[in-house]
Amino acid sequence: MVKKLRLNEKSVREAVPEPGRDYQIFDSEVRGFAICIYRSGNRAFTLDYRHAGRQRRMTLGRWPEWSTAAARERAKELRRNIDAGGDPLGVNEDGRDAP
Repeated sequence: MVKKLRLNEKSVREAVPEPGRDYQIFDSEVRGFAICIYRSGNRAFTLDYRHAGRQRRMTLGRWPEWSTAAARERAKELRRNIDAGGDPLGVNEDGRDAP
C-alpha cells in the first residue's frame, strides 16, 4: 500500500528509516511529489512522473536543506511543465550530451 499524506516538516522529521530498504511517502496535494526515506536516515524530496511511457524520478533536494514548502512549490512548477508535455530530466540529459 502506498503511503500518502500531506507532507509537512513534522511528518518528514518523524519518519523512521526501515532497516534494509528505502521507501517513499507521497504527498496528497501534488501528484508524484514524495519524500524518500533512505535506510541511512537521510531524506530527499523527489518527483515521480511518466514521459513517453517511461517512469522517471527526479530528485528535488535533500531535507533539511530544502524545506517542505519550498520543495512543494518546486514540484508544482515542474508538474505544470510535465503536464504541458515537458520532460525536466530530459533537459538535464540533453545538457550532458552536448560537447
